[in-house]
Amino acid sequence: MRIISLSPAVTEILVKLGLEDEIVGTSSFCLLWLTEKKEIVGSYISISYSKLKELKPDIVFLQSGVQDHIFRTLVDKGYRTYLMPLPRSIYGILQSVTDVGSIVGRYYDSKELISRLLEKLDHLRVNLSMPPEGRLKVYIEYLWPNWSYTTAGALTFIDDGIWWAGGINIFHERVVGFFTPKTQEILCKKPQLILVNIEPVMKISLLVYLKRRGFEKVKKILLVKESRDINLAHPGPSFINTVLWLSKLLKNTYLGK
Repeated sequence: MRIISLSPAVTEILVKLGLEDEIVGTSSFCLLWLTEKKEIVGSYISISYSKLKELKPDIVFLQSGVQDHIFRTLVDKGYRTYLMPLPRSIYGILQSVTDVGSIVGRYYDSKELISRLLEKLDHLRVNLSMPPEGRLKVYIEYLWPNWSYTTAGALTFIDDGIWWAGGINIFHERVVGFFTPKTQEILCKKPQLILVNIEPVMKISLLVYLKRRGFEKVKKILLVKESRDINLAHPGPSFINTVLWLSKLLKNTYLGK
């Protein structure tokens, strides 16, 4: 099978299902999840149709929300293409594992992977029934290279991940996906912990960030660089490890460590 994946989450799933050798093309954002060099076919918003034709894929995976227009074009061109929904919860991530596994003929392997992921989360189930007033208030910020930023509303995997970890997203009442709040709106929510997601290529110090964003009065702020181990922006299986890390961080922050 010859597979092209422009979705980092799908690419990680394929690798974990033992199909890395069958991946012939990816986006540049997928490289973090690969151990072998692959042909770069596109990005989040574009694709090289000439490279696509050369690689002759049996299956193409795309990410909904950003690659919908590519999906329609590829279907019209006759490619077997799947537009994978962006997960809105932990269980949505697990569903993606099943979906991808079913599509590539690894249904049983996907169920085994889900079982292992659920085992990791087992001790966090007690957090699901914890009342809001007992949770640490968390603000997640996705900072982009041009210093624009977004955060997450209730309809996002990171909002659900914060809840599993024992915290609460300060914008949990916003029934939306990702959006850009005003700085004063953030401060009015009185976050106890701010986590700033930054891409690996970004070089920025916490001092510079604080001065530019005006968050000097918040007690605890961390810049979190995207990696295979901790990644606030990645809705793939390894996000479970991020939730486990976040759970320990919240406990330490609550205890004043």
